[in-house]
Amino acid sequence: MRLTIFVALVLALAASVIGSAGASPRTSCPNGYFSWPVPQNEAELRALERIADGLDADPAPYTVGDLIALGNLIDANGDGDFCLKAISNLRGSSDRQWGFFYGARDNDAAAS
Repeated sequence: MRLTIFVALVLALAASVIGSAGASPRTSCPNGYFSWPVPQNEAELRALERIADGLDADPAPYTVGDLIALGNLIDANGDGDFCLKAISNLRGSSDRQWGFFYGARDNDAAAS
């Protein structure tokens, strides 16, 4: 189940990157997202509360390597920053399914 959720998240994020490839470059995040440096190690990942909780979960829904590779994939413009948004409101089934995840998109494709 967790692998299915992780794969769905990866596909949604990849579609977001691919679908916005033709958009004019912007350097800000849209409403509801916050700008964050793309993490390159576990300590940087743990600065994001939901990611830290996911890494500590048993079983963990992802690994440090998974997240670093995904972050670098999302950072299509290579500027080292991307936009994140909490997916879950942390209530009910939303917490069980998405409590350890953020939605992510490259900051060059952000629409204000």
